[in-house]
Formats: sequence, structure tokens, C-alpha cells
Amino acid sequence: MKVTSLKRIEARPDVIRSKRLTGAIYGIVSGLAFSAAAWGWDGYILSRSHAYLPWLNLSVALVFCIIVGAAAGWLTARFESSLLGMFFWLIPALLFSWLVNILPLQVSPFIVSKFNPQMGALLNYTKDAEIGFRFGLAAAWIIPFALIVGLTQLPITESSVYSTAFLGKIIPFFFGIVVISISGTFADSLINAHFRDAITSIDSTIQFALDNKNNPQMDEDLARKMHASSLDAVKEYVTESRRLLVRGYDKTFGQIHVLIRFEDQWVDCTIIYAQPSFCKVCGLKIR
Repeated sequence: MKVTSLKRIEARPDVIRSKRLTGAIYGIVSGLAFSAAAWGWDGYILSRSHAYLPWLNLSVALVFCIIVGAAAGWLTARFESSLLGMFFWLIPALLFSWLVNILPLQVSPFIVSKFNPQMGALLNYTKDAEIGFRFGLAAAWIIPFALIVGLTQLPITESSVYSTAFLGKIIPFFFGIVVISISGTFADSLINAHFRDAITSIDSTIQFALDNKNNPQMDEDLARKMHASSLDAVKEYVTESRRLLVRGYDKTFGQIHVLIRFEDQWVDCTIIYAQPSFCKVCGLKIR
């Protein structure tokens, strides 16, 4: 009788809809968690470092990852198979790995060029950035965690579907959040961290120069540590108002060029392994 009753409950249309909805929500939450782990901290740090459109990557990633995650979660619930769930979550893993590379190197500069054509014209994003190799690294790390999410989705969401308590409905989702977030933090280190370190390092140097602009007792040792001399050729243009964006890079991201928009001048700064080297005027007035 108990088995029959359970089968009857599982066959009810409202229970079936609830399972599929819960599966989609599980996918949405997992996609949100991955994008937040991969681009959330990056956006926060960039927003404090005068970066141009600091939340752009996170905004694009959220939309993409939520849609892809929702589809994988719904399909897993629809077919009620953990093995198929692994396959359905393998697809988001590959797409997430692709996004980790394409978003900062191709999508973002394209969007920037639409928002600010003059800035976009100054960008020099080469195609020789070992995208295939970095895609492999991202996939090797992300896929195992995504497979775990797919394999465990059904038993985890089952308890949420039948729970009558609010906490009982939401607590199961934290497993997917934790697992997928781990892969997101690694994804951040592939490209985001290199670009972010370049921007934060030159922004700190600029702020140091501004803070000590008329300071006759400036600590020379600290000035050398902050690479203040890298601004010598452009110090007349340095102002508190500024916006920074990665302009170009070499294939290893060891040398990165940061484009800086001051009040009426574009400046290009070369950053070598997160250390400001020298800056020069781009020769083009801001219009």
C-alpha cells in the first residue's frame, strides 16, 4: 500500500510540475553560483579600481549561465535519470569553459566598442591567446564538478519537492552552490586575475602619485616600490577622474597594456607581471 501510494503521489501532475520547476530552479541557482564565483569578486575589485564597466562580465555571464543551467536542471528533472543528468550537465560545463575564455577576450571588447567607439578603436585584443589550451584547462577543472551536480541533482531536489518547511526546500540547493562555486573560483584565475591584477596595480600607482603630488617628503623607497616613475612621461595628464581597461596583452598575459582615460587624454600603460613599467600618451584626444 505504501509503495502504491508513493507511486500515485509521484504520478500526480502537480508533483511532476513541481519536480521540473525545482530542477529548473536548481539549475538557475547553480548557474548563478558559477557566474558569481567566476566574475563576482572580479567585478567588485574592478569597481573599486576605476575600471571601465567593471560589472560587464558578470552581467553577461549571469544571463548566459542562468539560462544554460536552467535548461540542464529542467532536462534532468524531465527525464528523471541521474546518468542523463550527468550528460545534461556536461553541456553547461563545456559552455562555461568556453565562456571563461571568450567573454573577456572577445565578447567584452565587442560590447565596449559599442558603448564607446573611440575606446573600442584603441583596443588591440590579439587572437594569439592560447584559447584552446585555456579552454582545456577550464574544462578539465569545471567538468568534474558539473558532473557531480548532474549526478546528485535528483536525490537532492527530491527532498526539496516533498518538504513542507521553507528551510527544507532551500537547504538542498546549497550543495549545488558549493560544488559549482569551487569550479568558478578556478575559472577566475585563468584570465580575469591577470587582467584584474594589471588594472589594480596601475590604479594603485596612480593613486599614490596623486596622494603625493605636492609632497616634498615623499618616501623614495615607497615610490620605487609603487613604480611611481612609470608615470613620469604622462604625469601632466594624471587626474583623480579616470577609467581603466585592458587594451592588449601577449599570449601568456605576462605583459598587459592598460588603457586609461583621464579627463582629456588617453594613456597606455605597460604592465609586466602585475608591475607597472612605463606609460605613454596614445596621441589621441578624447572626444
